Amino acid sequence: MNENNGKGIFYGVIGVATLIVAIIGATFAYFSASQTNDDTIQGETNTDLASGLSISVSKVKWQGATAGSDKLVPAKFKNEVGSLDATDVNNALSNKCISGGFTGCHVWRIEASSKQDLTTASIYLDLKVNSAKVVDEDTKWSYAIFKTNGDEAPYSADTEVDNLTATQVTEQDTFNSISNLGTDIHSGATMTKETPIVYYLLVYLANDEGQDQTASVTGEDGHYTGTVTLSVAGTGQVKASFVAN
Repeated sequence: MNENNGKGIFYGVIGVATLIVAIIGATFAYFSASQTNDDTIQGETNTDLASGLSISVSKVKWQGATAGSDKLVPAKFKNEVGSLDATDVNNALSNKCISGGFTGCHVWRIEASSKQDLTTASIYLDLKVNSAKVVDEDTKWSYAIFKTNGDEAPYSADTEVDNLTATQVTEQDTFNSISNLGTDIHSGATMTKETPIVYYLLVYLANDEGQDQTASVTGEDGHYTGTVTLSVAGTGQVKASFVAN
């Protein structure tokens, strides 16, 4: 009886060990397959998501536009005191940012994309004037974020744009030399896999007082710098910076 019990225990141990080896083998095979198949992480937390994010910013080059200098001079964008709307922006765009023979605005194209669907994503805009003279709240340095209907031609950093049409102004404010804005121009909205999100940034020196426009900018000298950051909470972020003289 004891001998039979001993054999039973022995074969039982062998059976359990064989099962454990089989489970380990199957688990290893599963993770090996997962690591070679990108689809297995779709919809799951990816600690390396930043590698699947991209953002770029490039200055719009206007086709056929001529100005004495690319440095900004004060320009009047609004017909009345108040916020910019798409009509105001389109008045500037139709003139390719040329105002009185000078450069009245700069336009930057911001493009962000992700290799995965995102339920929430932020695109932070930081702007700063590199001049100690522009420190108060009444600064003339201004910006607006606008969107188009997306029917413009394929774009690259060297593309010369013939025209742009704003469909809506989504954000606007002033900025100075003290601190960056850090505003989320995407408002934490969703992003669809491999579907680029495009925003346009309009930078100008407001001339709401209707003063004479000159080639020099008294009291507003200097240049501005900017950074756009595509950020997904808990996963990562990517940045792109730009500077205008």
